[in-house]
Amino acid sequence: MNDTKIFEQSKWIIEQLENYGHKAFFVGGSVRDFLMNKAISDVDITTSALPDEVESIFDKTLPIGKEHGTIMVISNEQQYEVTTFRKDGDYVDHRRPTSVQFVTDLYEDVARRDFTMNALAMDKNYGIHDYFNGKEDIENHIIKAVGTPLDRMNEDALRIMRGIRFQAQTGFDIEIDTQNAMKDTVHLLSNISIERIIVELKKLISGSYIKETKKTIDYLSIFHHIPFFEQIKNDEIFMPTDADFDLWIGALCFIYKVDTTSLNTLKISNLERKQIIAYVELLKSFSKKNISKQQLTLIVYKYGDVQVKNILNLIKEYHEILNIEYQPIIMNNILIDEIYGKLPIYNKSELNINGQILMTEFNKTGGPWIKHALNQLEEAIVLNKVNNKRYELIEWMREHVEI
Repeated sequence: MNDTKIFEQSKWIIEQLENYGHKAFFVGGSVRDFLMNKAISDVDITTSALPDEVESIFDKTLPIGKEHGTIMVISNEQQYEVTTFRKDGDYVDHRRPTSVQFVTDLYEDVARRDFTMNALAMDKNYGIHDYFNGKEDIENHIIKAVGTPLDRMNEDALRIMRGIRFQAQTGFDIEIDTQNAMKDTVHLLSNISIERIIVELKKLISGSYIKETKKTIDYLSIFHHIPFFEQIKNDEIFMPTDADFDLWIGALCFIYKVDTTSLNTLKISNLERKQIIAYVELLKSFSKKNISKQQLTLIVYKYGDVQVKNILNLIKEYHEILNIEYQPIIMNNILIDEIYGKLPIYNKSELNINGQILMTEFNKTGGPWIKHALNQLEEAIVLNKVNNKRYELIEWMREHVEI
């Protein structure tokens, strides 16, 4: 059954706008998801009221995109984007219109949108306003461009990525003319910022219909026009199911021997880069045959249980593609949980010894020997060769570490 709670909580905004003589509707993704009986996290509202009028009608607002018609209405810690009906001016960079023109007609507003499933509006009484057969396309599981597909893709090439992402999330087919228009304009992806493309790729790779979507991706050859991916010369690029973005990119670096310095072209965060590099290192570690339990323990300590289990699940599913022998005795989540749960420490900061103590105990000045000694002690603790106690660590070091 469709959940109307979020619409009931926010329809007062529509009623308030109507009280002042304006038209207002729920629009876009929330209406699409409502018709698909999917969870809805927020709603967007479109109105005939001009931005200044919206600001005058509501007590608390923020002009987050006033020049484009969007005002944030705030009430009881809830935030709602209210945007004036508008139509776009000419597109000159295949991404953004040079201008927007405020209009009074709902049709003109939804006519500028990307796909029919997103060009739906709904009034406060749940009446659907559908000028482009979006409801029918949803029922028929079709992703179809609004109006002339080639025009839509030429205007904004990011719509190519959005269409593919919607397919990955819904399993819908992309209508043939729309798909052909994507093919004809795919080269325009080079005009789109990598940051916007990455947003779509993260949603895409997390979709439930990767296998079906991969056929579209291979047909369109989108990766030939995206930084980082373009250096992978294969016609078909590995795309796992049940993997997040970092794990996927790590696998690509490993399979296609991509230097991780190339990750800079993706303009991702330092944390994401670090996680991807860790996945690459993990795959290299597990590509070595006959890993001992001691080696596995050190791996789990270094990378943590979550990342190790993510890699093992990937290897189990795709060991032939990764060219890594799957060893179920070592490569299983139960063993990883057991090892992780019994680790005596989880971080170097937990060592009950430091460089100052070592210099005092061994009557030596600082130098590279300290780092070497601490690394040896850390490994010995993790492998339960010595207890993490200051006296025992010093005695173990006297016997086992050359300084």
